[in-house]
Amino acid sequence: MSTQTLHRDRRSLAWRKTKSALFGSLTFSTILISFALLVALIVYILINARPLMAMRAASRAGLVLSTMVIQWDAKNLPYVIITDFVPESAAAHAGIGEFDAIIRIGSEIVYRSAQVWEAIARLPTETLPIGWISGDPSKIFGDLLPQMDPQTGALRVAIDYLPEESLGWRAGLRVGDILVQIEDIPVTGARQAWEALIVAAQKKAQPGPLSVQIERDGELFTVALPAEQTAQIPITRSWWQAIWDFLTSYDSNSPEKAGLASAIVGSLYLVGLTALFALPLGVGAAIYLEEYAQKNWPTELIQLLITNLAGVPSVIYGIIGLEILARALKMDRVLLTGALTMTLLILPMVIIASREALRTIPDSIRHAAYAVGATRWQVVRFHVLPYALPGILTGLIIALSRAMGEAALLILLGAFQYLTFIPGLWNYFTVVPIQIFTWIGEAKDGFASIAAAAIVVLLAILLAMNGLAIFLRIKFQRRW
Repeated sequence: MSTQTLHRDRRSLAWRKTKSALFGSLTFSTILISFALLVALIVYILINARPLMAMRAASRAGLVLSTMVIQWDAKNLPYVIITDFVPESAAAHAGIGEFDAIIRIGSEIVYRSAQVWEAIARLPTETLPIGWISGDPSKIFGDLLPQMDPQTGALRVAIDYLPEESLGWRAGLRVGDILVQIEDIPVTGARQAWEALIVAAQKKAQPGPLSVQIERDGELFTVALPAEQTAQIPITRSWWQAIWDFLTSYDSNSPEKAGLASAIVGSLYLVGLTALFALPLGVGAAIYLEEYAQKNWPTELIQLLITNLAGVPSVIYGIIGLEILARALKMDRVLLTGALTMTLLILPMVIIASREALRTIPDSIRHAAYAVGATRWQVVRFHVLPYALPGILTGLIIALSRAMGEAALLILLGAFQYLTFIPGLWNYFTVVPIQIFTWIGEAKDGFASIAAAAIVVLLAILLAMNGLAIFLRIKFQRRW
């Protein structure tokens, strides 16, 4: 061998080593970056799901909240109200009722529901100091009657009826009094008088009486109206209780009360039925193609079609399920229809995974079985399938993981986005990805947080399924 050839071979070997090292570094960097991004995404989701405990604690205490807006001086002023009265709750025992406006938690003025939950999460004790204004104006002012000022023509608001148990009566208001202004806010209407109480209370650093100027018999008076009431509400904060309530509650219009029960059961039913349909069909097709079918062009064509079907978008399968199963066969948009449609989606993947598992079995095992007189089915049943079982189960579970996270197909098929019962085989249904999709689209405070919590639940289910695949692969692994 010449010296020139030797140098060329050395350079070629060095270049191959360099390429190998470069490719290895690139692969390692890609995996590391992907893992870091995944961890960052999970941390971000967990941070967004953090208000769940406070939301559930507020719900158990009877504080089911919503953010409303007052149109005031060409501006939108938000405030928080109670949207659902919970009898026998801590809030009910404190005298807080439906539509009452929450002004402050402790010394902090709250304008949105999220601020209430943040304040609950920061509480040093299990007691919630709360200030609120009654959502029923009659409990404060009685019945108000708009009047026209005979001299100026301006609209005035007079007290037409005032019960003795009202806050206004105890403050010194009487029937016939005309409300002029609350603090520095002129009163121009019956509803606006109650809104003025909220705006004035939000401006005060501490809870206390509001200055109300009235006109009585042509003279102006000022009374101190204790419109804002305060109480100490016992509250229980527990992550375990919050998670349990979230997993066992039905969907609701209030994020504090909404849960995943219907979606989780629907997902488990859907995946179970899909596995029931896909496993025998997929494994049977794989056995036929690998062990029985002749190696000719029709078989090659079938294999090519199966490979192509594995890459078809899920929306196409949704259209097939909608038009053929739901409409043509009149199966409607029920759980069974969803499972059959999902079977169409994952069946090519199950067939491909099963065929790959069967191909890993050495021909020597088959030949040894044939040598002792076994039939083809006996070879497959007692020798090939036991060795291929780990790969088949792994492929099935990975395919079912995709089914668990699928939403586009089921949305097109018509799965429900709001369900308050446990679905049956012939009932309408929903699944966890669709529930997440629905909650993310809600503008109300709190739904983004429970959507993040639902994503965590979905990730936990998918990780459990993949862990099960690894366990089954190890447990049933056989050596030959």
